[in-house]
Amino acid sequence: MEHPRLVFLLDVDNTLLDNDGVKADLDGQIGRLVGAEAEQAFWELYEAVRQERDVVDFPATLVRFHERFPQSDQSYEQLSNLLNTYRFDRRLFPHAIETIHHLRSFGVAVVVSDGDPTFQPRKIAEAGITEAVDGNVEIFVHKERSIAEVMARYDAGRYVMVDDKRRILAALKRDHPGRFTTVHVLQGHYAQDDADLLPPPDITVEHIADLRRCNAADFLKAGG
Repeated sequence: MEHPRLVFLLDVDNTLLDNDGVKADLDGQIGRLVGAEAEQAFWELYEAVRQERDVVDFPATLVRFHERFPQSDQSYEQLSNLLNTYRFDRRLFPHAIETIHHLRSFGVAVVVSDGDPTFQPRKIAEAGITEAVDGNVEIFVHKERSIAEVMARYDAGRYVMVDDKRRILAALKRDHPGRFTTVHVLQGHYAQDDADLLPPPDITVEHIADLRRCNAADFLKAGG
């Protein structure tokens, strides 16, 4: 008997890409470029934008930084150059691309990520992820609220959501009974949040690379 078509919905930040590491890298470099006072202001603006828009938005943060320090064109240009030249591929988790290729050997891989419409797609592309998923990249402010749109675009017998946030995985299981196998990847600073939230993930792995040991039957069986 043929297995139902599998579609893998892959988160990016702290699932395929070490976003905590990216932020740490940028934090150190921003301080060296603009000084401690401006660095503190930059991250305050970063958090303000994130709270307002509920998504990380570096371009908007840069605009507000320039508004705060209009006299410092050089600092603005240095920060823009830093963000535009950062090597995101260096922060891929080990074997992330190989894992995508493995999943694609028996299913369709789709990136479903929260983020701004400018910086996030570029980050994903420059990390090599867009090519790895054959261009299947969907960016939303709240991906869990847009999952029906994703399902309409990528029809499947079973969806496999791979994410570092348990709340997203639990919501999918509640809202779409029998449609999802959920995979919790224990990477990044959100990985231990909502530890008691139900329903639990169907599969839990320490690292994204661990999924290379799974085959189609594993994902179908785990989802019930």
